[in-house]
Amino acid sequence: MAERTMEELLRAPTEGYGEAIVIPEINADHFEIKTNLLQLVQASPFHGFERENPHTHINNFKRITSTLKFRDVPNDVIKLMMFPYSLEGAARVCYDKEPHYFDT
Repeated sequence: MAERTMEELLRAPTEGYGEAIVIPEINADHFEIKTNLLQLVQASPFHGFERENPHTHINNFKRITSTLKFRDVPNDVIKLMMFPYSLEGAARVCYDKEPHYFDT
């Protein structure tokens, strides 16, 4: 077996997984995420620093977004739409490199 770097070994396989992020179509009338909700998510962003724990960030993000309820809009869709706003710096750059597919 050829020698591989640690980065190559840690890279998640993507073959056969299809689109990385898919936001389903929203069938609700007058749906919009308000600025104050985005500000809640942006208040504690994840930058991708070594000292940051991504699991803590995800748990905090889930805690905030679990309180959101919109008629005819699944909570998972809200989370997918808001997650990019919780990232900054290197974490946002990494996120932006992934393919995104929006059905809306």
